[in-house]
Amino acid sequence: MSILASLTLSEVSKKSEITTPHLNLRRKMVAAIDEQIAGAAAEAAGQHFSKTVEKVVKNAETGTSEKRAVERSLRRWWWRAADGVHLELKLGNRAIKIGTGNSIIVGQPTNLVPTLETVRQAVMAGELDDALKVASDGRKRLKKAEKVAGTGKQSAPKLVK
Repeated sequence: MSILASLTLSEVSKKSEITTPHLNLRRKMVAAIDEQIAGAAAEAAGQHFSKTVEKVVKNAETGTSEKRAVERSLRRWWWRAADGVHLELKLGNRAIKIGTGNSIIVGQPTNLVPTLETVRQAVMAGELDDALKVASDGRKRLKKAEKVAGTGKQSAPKLVK
């Protein structure tokens, strides 16, 4: 019994951590920010950044589906404006509203990676949980509305009489 008394015990289990919605959103956001940091660092070094992803492609000859490695370009969250570089955080393709603003003014391109790292720390600390939840709920509502309406990414065009 004295051996177990020397251990620090916790009530958190792996399952409870995996199923907690806000922690899943944080993990997704941190992974997306890490990808943006890698892209910004590559751009600062004058290199092209792309990510290799597996995609299911239908083989034209045999008609079967197979997985292939495909290069995917980075969808940058930043752009250059007259007053410097701006950064817009996104969850999927949906912008995240931070406080009263829609974007972060980074200024010089050299400040982009440190700004992204600061945002990463804020996400890990839970400071953006409310904003992530709002963006996630908006995505869910949009998908549900498309499903109910019968529209979607591959919906048939409407016929005009």
